[in-house]
Amino acid sequence: MKINRLIANNINQLDAVLPLNQSLGIAGLSGSGKTTFSQTIGEESKKRLVSLLPKAEYQYLFSKIMETNFSAIKMEDMPLVLFLGRASISSNPRSTIGTHTGVFKEIRVRLAEKFNLSPEVFSFNNELGWCRDCKGRGTTKNVECKKCKGSRYNQEVEQYTIELLGKPHSISELNDLSIETILSLAEVLHISEAKQHILQNIINMNIGYLTLNRIMGTLSGGELTRLYLAEFMAASENTVIIIDEISVGLDHETLLKILEQIKQLGYKNQIWLIDHSDTVLDATDEQLFFGPGSGKYGGKIVEESPRPKPIIWKRNQAMPTGYYQFQDLYCRNIQIDEIRIPKNRLVTFTGESGCGKSTLVNECITKDFMKRYPKDKLVMVGQDRNQSITSRSTVATFLDIKKKLTKYSDEIDDIFLRSIEDIIDELPKEDIAHKRLSLLIKLGLGYLTLERKTQTLSTGEFQCVHLVSELFTNAKNPHTLFIFDEPSKGLSQNILNQFIDSVRVILENESVSIMMIEHNAYMLESSDFIVDFGKRQLAPVQHLDVVSHEEYYCQKNSEEVAPLHISSTLKQRNGIHYLEENHLVYFKNAENIYKGGILKSLSPMARLIYGEYESDTIAPVIAIDLERHLYSQYSFLYEMGGLINHIVAAHPTNKDTRNFDFYNQENHCPCCSGRRVIEKFNFDVVIQDKTVPFWDGLLHSDVMEVLKYYQYPKLQFLFDEIKNELGQDISKSFNEMTNSEKHTFLYGYWEKSFYDKAGKASRTWEGFNLIIGRYMFISKSIIKDHMKASKELITCPVCEGTVLNHHKKLLFGGIDIRELIQQPIDQVIKTVGKLPELEKLKAVVGGDMSLTEDVSILSRGTQVALKMLELEQASFIDYEIVLQNAFPFWDSIGSKIEAISCKNQITICDFANITETRETIIDKYFTNGKYKKLTYVYEAFGYKKIVTQINKVKASHKCPFCAGKKVISEDGLHDGVYKLSVPCVSCHASGINNEGRKEIIEGFDVQTWLTGKVRDVVAERLLTDGVEDIPIFNRIRELDKQDMISVYQSLEQNN
Repeated sequence: MKINRLIANNINQLDAVLPLNQSLGIAGLSGSGKTTFSQTIGEESKKRLVSLLPKAEYQYLFSKIMETNFSAIKMEDMPLVLFLGRASISSNPRSTIGTHTGVFKEIRVRLAEKFNLSPEVFSFNNELGWCRDCKGRGTTKNVECKKCKGSRYNQEVEQYTIELLGKPHSISELNDLSIETILSLAEVLHISEAKQHILQNIINMNIGYLTLNRIMGTLSGGELTRLYLAEFMAASENTVIIIDEISVGLDHETLLKILEQIKQLGYKNQIWLIDHSDTVLDATDEQLFFGPGSGKYGGKIVEESPRPKPIIWKRNQAMPTGYYQFQDLYCRNIQIDEIRIPKNRLVTFTGESGCGKSTLVNECITKDFMKRYPKDKLVMVGQDRNQSITSRSTVATFLDIKKKLTKYSDEIDDIFLRSIEDIIDELPKEDIAHKRLSLLIKLGLGYLTLERKTQTLSTGEFQCVHLVSELFTNAKNPHTLFIFDEPSKGLSQNILNQFIDSVRVILENESVSIMMIEHNAYMLESSDFIVDFGKRQLAPVQHLDVVSHEEYYCQKNSEEVAPLHISSTLKQRNGIHYLEENHLVYFKNAENIYKGGILKSLSPMARLIYGEYESDTIAPVIAIDLERHLYSQYSFLYEMGGLINHIVAAHPTNKDTRNFDFYNQENHCPCCSGRRVIEKFNFDVVIQDKTVPFWDGLLHSDVMEVLKYYQYPKLQFLFDEIKNELGQDISKSFNEMTNSEKHTFLYGYWEKSFYDKAGKASRTWEGFNLIIGRYMFISKSIIKDHMKASKELITCPVCEGTVLNHHKKLLFGGIDIRELIQQPIDQVIKTVGKLPELEKLKAVVGGDMSLTEDVSILSRGTQVALKMLELEQASFIDYEIVLQNAFPFWDSIGSKIEAISCKNQITICDFANITETRETIIDKYFTNGKYKKLTYVYEAFGYKKIVTQINKVKASHKCPFCAGKKVISEDGLHDGVYKLSVPCVSCHASGINNEGRKEIIEGFDVQTWLTGKVRDVVAERLLTDGVEDIPIFNRIRELDKQDMISVYQSLEQNN
C-alpha cells in the first residue's frame, strides 16, 4: 500500500509504503496522528468500494462515507481496510445485539416453526408482535413502558413459550438471556453453526455476559470493538483490520486472552494494532511510530518510540484520618453490606472486565454518597458524556471560556483555531481562561485547539477537560469527591505522568478525595489504596478489601507470561478466471458477500436495505452485473472515478477543498440536492384567485386542506421570518408580489433556518413548489392529476444548475469550477492541464462531451466502459472482482480487465457461447412474435390464465400474516426509511395461506405452479433440451439468457 503526500489533521504531506504481509503496531503520543492516519486509510478504502454502486444507492446508504480527503485520493494499491475504533453507533432502541448479529432472527424462526406461525409474530419491530403502547421500543419517552414493562411484546405473543432450563420461556425471556446461556442452548434453539461460531467468539472476547436485548448504542467502546472483532473472526478474509486501543478497559489477563483471539484473526487477514500498551505492540511483526510530539509537533513517522518513561510520583503513605462509610450497596451482582473508603486519598478499583467495578462505583456508591453526604460535592468526571455535550460543543464552550475569549479575538489571530499552547502566552494571567488552559497544558493537552469538537476527544482527553472545568468553580462544599472512570483511556504515558502529578497537587487540599476505576498498570502503581475485584464470577460480590498500595503489591503474584506473537497474511490474487460451470450460482454468492458481507457491515441503513443478502463472509469481493443498473439518474461524468476530486486537488493554490467536495451532500444545493434540476408543476393549476392574499383564498380549498398537515402556524411563522429577514411579503396576493417575492414564494429561501420557539424546532422555507408537490400526494382532488400532467424538469432556480450551495469561487485560469464542469472535456483539459484522469475519460467518451453529462442516459456500452474505468481508477489490490455479462462488451473493455487483473483476480461469470446482451436476445426473439418478454413461461407450453386463477385463490385464501400482500411492511420505524418490507416467510411470499396453496389448478396444486419447474407440469414428450429446470411461473424477461434461448427453441420445435 502506497501513501502519497497524505494530509489529515496534523499529518502534512506524509509518504509511506506499508507492507501487506506483516502485522503492524502503531504507536505514538496522544494526538500524534496515529489514529488519524489509520482512520483516513480506512475511510478511503470504504469510499472507493461504495462509490462503485449507483449514485442514488451510495448517497442513501453511505452518505457519511462519501466525504472526500483530497490527498487520500492519491493512495495506490488499496486493499479492503476496516477500521475498528470509537465509532458513533445508532442509538436506535430497535438495534440490539440479537438483531445485529442475526441470532435473534434464528430464535424467532425456531418459535415460529414450533407454533406454525410467521417469524414476524415474534419480532418487536412488527405490529404482529409488538406492544401496542410502545411499538416494540420497550420505553415511551425514555421511561419503561408501563404496559409491557420493557419486554417490547404484547401479551398474546408472550403466551407462546418453549421449555428451557427447566421452565417455560417466552420470546422476551429468551431475549433477556446472555450470550453464554444462548450458546449452551444452541441445539434446542436451532442456532446455526455460523451463528454459534460468532457466539463462541463473543464469549472468547470476554463479553459473553451481554444479553441479546442489549441495545447497541449502550455498549462501551471496548465492548463494541470486541463485538465487531467476534463477528470478523467468524467472517473476515483477506482484509486489513485496524483495531484502535484494544487494551482499553481490560485487565492484563483478559488482554492476553483477547490478543490470542486476534492472533487467530491474523491467519487470514492483516492486523494493525493502534495502542499505548507494550503488551499489544510487542505482539506485532513491525511497529510504526508517530511523533515526535503531539498536535502540530506530531504527524510524522519517526524511527523510535517518542513515549517517555513512567514517573512514579510520591504517594501519601500517612494513615488516613477520615473515611467515607457506604452501606447497603445492592445492585445486580453487587451485594455488599458495608465498605469504608479513605478520604483525601487516590483509591483505585480494579479487577477483570465485567466484574462489577462500574456497578459498585457509578451506581451504588454515588447514590449512597448523595444520600449520606448531601453537603459534599460529587463530580463524576467524564460520565454522562453524551448528555453533557452536543454536536456543537467545543473545548472552549465546555470550559465555559468561549465568551471570555471572544473579546480577545481582535488582538489574537485565529485564537480558536491555533493550539492552546500557541495562544496561552497572549492571554492575561489573571483571566480564568489562562488558569484553565494552563492546567490543560500541564496535563499534556496543549496540542488541542479551542474549536476542537468535544465529541471527537478520546475518553481520557475528555476526562481531563472535564476535570479542568470542575476545578476552578467557586464551590462552597465542605468536601469534594472526584470519580474517574478509566481516565487512562486514549492517553499516552506523557499525559498520564502529568495527570497523576496533577492529581497529587489536587489531593494537597485535604477536602478533596479521588476514586478511580482503572486497569492501567501505571495508574495502579500510582494509587494510595486499591480495591481489587479479581476475576469475574457468577456468585454475587458480597465483600471487598480496601488495601494499601504496599499491601496490594505484596499480595500480587507477578507471573511471567511467554510473549505473544501475532502474524498476518493477505492472500495475493490476480489473473482472469473464466467459470465454465455454475457461474450463475457463483455470481449470486459473490453478490451476497459484496452486499450482505462487506457493505452491510459499513452502515446501519445498509444492514436494513440489504436484508435479502445473506453472507457469513466479509472479504474483498466486488460483484457487478454489467447488464444491470450501473448508474442512477443524475450521475454526472465529472463523478466518474472521482474525477472532480482530482480536478479540485490539481488547483495550484486552493486550500479550501472542503467547500468544493462535490461528494459531500452538505455542500449540495438544498433545493435540487445537487441534481442541477428540479421538478416543477404549473402553479396556475393550484391558484384560485391571484388577486387575493394567501389566507384569503389565493390557493384552491383542496390545496389548503392538505396544507393543514404541513400546519398553518408553521406557514405563518415562516412568512413572518421571511419578511423580517428579506423584507419580502410572500403572503400577499400573487399579482402584487415582485419577481423576487414570487421566486421566494415558489422556490424557497435556503440561506438559513429559523428557530420556532413555539414548535421548538428549526425551520427552513422550502417554497410552495416543493411543499405543495409533497403534500398533494395524499389528496384525492382532481388538482393532483392536473399537477402531475403539468410537471416538467427545469434548471434549479436556486443554484442555477451549479450543484453547490454557496457562492465561493474556485478559479482555473479565470474560469470558476461551476462553469468549468459544464464545458467539453477538451476545453477542460486546455484549462486544467493533461490530468491522467481526464485523458483516460476522454479515451472512453471523446473530447466533445460535457462533464455534466448524465451518465445514466448514455449507451449501455459506454456505461460499461465507464464502470471499468472506475474500477481501474480505484487502484484495488488483492480483491476478487466478479463480473457477469462481460462477453458482449469484451472488445471495448478487455484491455481494462487485463490491466485490473494484474493486481486483482477477475472472475468472469458468462455463458461461454452467448455474446449477445439480454436486450438483444429479447428484441430478437420476444418482440414481434406471439410471445413477448412479459409472457409467463407456462404460456409457452399451452397453459392459459394460470395467474388469474391463482389470484382468485389468493382472494379467498389470504395469508393471515401478510393479508395477501406477500410482504410484511412497517412504516417509519427507522430514521430515513419511509417503509421497510420483508418477504412473508409464512406463505413463502405468495400471499396465500396453507390451504390455498393446496388448491388444484389445471391438475396441479398452487404451490407447484408458484415454485415448480417446467418438468413438473409439462409432459415429457414436449420437453426440449434445456427447458426442464426453468421455473414455470417466471416471466420470460426474468429468465437468464440461456433459458430465454431454450424457451424460444422449444417454441420453434413444438410449433
